[in-house]
Amino acid sequence: MPAWTCPDCGRVFNRANTRHSCGTGDRTAMLAGKPAALVALYEELERMAGSQGEIEIVAKDRYALFRTTRIFADVVLMKDALRLALQLERVIDDPMFFKTVQDERGRVQQVVKLHNAAELRAVEPYLLEAWRCASKRGPTIAL
Repeated sequence: MPAWTCPDCGRVFNRANTRHSCGTGDRTAMLAGKPAALVALYEELERMAGSQGEIEIVAKDRYALFRTTRIFADVVLMKDALRLALQLERVIDDPMFFKTVQDERGRVQQVVKLHNAAELRAVEPYLLEAWRCASKRGPTIAL
């Protein structure tokens, strides 16, 4: 499908006239008052998510959406962890994921809580797979 650009904010979407809030929010406000270790973990997640190519981050209140032309991950900043939901095309059988939701079209959302850098490194291959699924820049690889 051809992309659509919002005439008000300039964001690009896969479908014409996609309902959205214009703008990408306020990253600084989202991170304000959070523990330094959690902010550092979030910043590393952000860096990791953008390592494969350009992404857009929409920040609001205590969550951020990571997207190419489609959302591939959403992050909620909790008191002591990052709750990361990845949008994938397959179910991952890994105990780090505490929740899995599959819709009628076969899209899968896998959810994990990240408390430290080791947990973030463990989820990195799946984060990059989610980016590839959203960007359609190549086949999904089996891990």
